[in-house]
Amino acid sequence: MKLNPKVYKQLTGEPFETQDANGKTIEFHYMNDTPFLFQFASRGRFAIWTSDGYNYKVLIESKYYEALKDFYQPEVNLIWLTFLEKVGTLSKKINMWFIIPTFILYIIVAGVATMVFPEQTLPILLGMIVLVVISNMVQGRLVNKKVREENKVAQDKIREFLGNERFDGLVKSQEDHYQEYFKFNEEPVTEQEEVTIVENSDENNSEDKNGTESN
Repeated sequence: MKLNPKVYKQLTGEPFETQDANGKTIEFHYMNDTPFLFQFASRGRFAIWTSDGYNYKVLIESKYYEALKDFYQPEVNLIWLTFLEKVGTLSKKINMWFIIPTFILYIIVAGVATMVFPEQTLPILLGMIVLVVISNMVQGRLVNKKVREENKVAQDKIREFLGNERFDGLVKSQEDHYQEYFKFNEEPVTEQEEVTIVENSDENNSEDKNGTESN
């Protein structure tokens, strides 16, 4: 399954780490060394998996990787790749269940409407478009449901491999990284600075007033 193929093609630099997972190569590239840092990190996406359909490249923010390195060791990545490939297969299968029957039905109804009910062709076709939209919504929900289920299975396997304590510790490190990355330090205005501003304003007003009177 291809994942973010445009990003994959642009990751042409030397990876800082390379792994092998069942004959498939996984390259790790620091997001900080690419133009993608602001695009993804600003939205809280610190690790992006990409693929050309066979091999994989992981684009990851450097501090995020250091904090969560155990989540990217070969054994864990193998679990994650199994999840990604299974989800890809399920997605294709579900899409075929919906797309092909809907397309065939649309062609048949459009043909019958044109030949038998020419005056009602437009309303019938509009009705079919509504049916296609509803079909796509149902399809999307079904795919998302399957993805959540498989994601839960993958996370349970990773938790089992790492152990509950280490897994929970990494989740905590992940939360800490998010909070630290998006922390904004605001410098409060001191009372002395506020008084100075007021005093300057009074002096300026006084000068303006004196100037007006002298005129």
